[in-house]
Amino acid sequence: ASALILGAKGDLNAEVKNAYANTGATHVLAVSGLHVGLICGFLYFVLGLVKSLDVRWKWIKTFLVIIGVWGFALLTGGSPSVLRAATMFSFLTFGLALNRHTNIYNTLAASAFVLLLINPFLIVDLGFQLSYAALTGIVFFQRKIYKLWIIDNWFGNFIWTLVSVSLAAQLTTLPLTLYYFHQFPIYFWLSGIVVIPAATLILPLGLLLFGSTLLVPFIASAIGWVLLQVVSLTNALIFLIQGLPAGLISGIWISVLALFLLYAAVSCFAMALNTKKGQWILYSLLALFFVSSNYAFTAWQ
Repeated sequence: ASALILGAKGDLNAEVKNAYANTGATHVLAVSGLHVGLICGFLYFVLGLVKSLDVRWKWIKTFLVIIGVWGFALLTGGSPSVLRAATMFSFLTFGLALNRHTNIYNTLAASAFVLLLINPFLIVDLGFQLSYAALTGIVFFQRKIYKLWIIDNWFGNFIWTLVSVSLAAQLTTLPLTLYYFHQFPIYFWLSGIVVIPAATLILPLGLLLFGSTLLVPFIASAIGWVLLQVVSLTNALIFLIQGLPAGLISGIWISVLALFLLYAAVSCFAMALNTKKGQWILYSLLALFFVSSNYAFTAWQ
């Protein structure tokens, strides 16, 4: 629970860490956009209960939301993923106060630029790279994947939405995953169905636990029990997914050249979707051919 709420992974044992890693669910243990978004939404909801037509209240509310978001970011240790999310939500919040519709790609680029001005070495931080790669993939590919299958009933639609998010993020993070971790979890889409709703429940329960411990201790026991059941069920499902056959392809080693070629393939594929021109598909396949050639040459050596 402390890892899922505050990003404090020191108490996690190796067995749990491996289960999350082997199922492609490690990202939920890193406090990121999901957590910061929930905090931001909660603050907007609470402050929205105050009805005022005074223009100053709008700006006071904006700065309180930004302070709350950054307070949470610093409380969790200020990892690259949470810094990215806090910076991005700060830009979005400020844009809303100005009544402007922000472009998500500009917001992403601006947040990265600000963070790199403060600490240029973040550019080589794996968390920073994966965080921006995943969010870029979700922003660009998620809607396109989702529209491939329209499901009428709400439950099927909910599951497909979660799967489409996982697929979109995987498209842009796969090259980095192969380069750094040398493995590919087959059931990443299945773990996403489990951990995203679980994190959405665990974070508010954790915050309620903190608040009730200070104010109403006897209610804290009940909230703590519910939190324990949710975390236990989440872990049980992750271990169940880990136990499925052929769940992990390991021993994949790619070079820096292959890493850039894979991103070239993904970029050309994105261009093909955007421009509707078949030549970009050919460029994407050509990049994949060079990846195969590079891999074969390395194996031959």
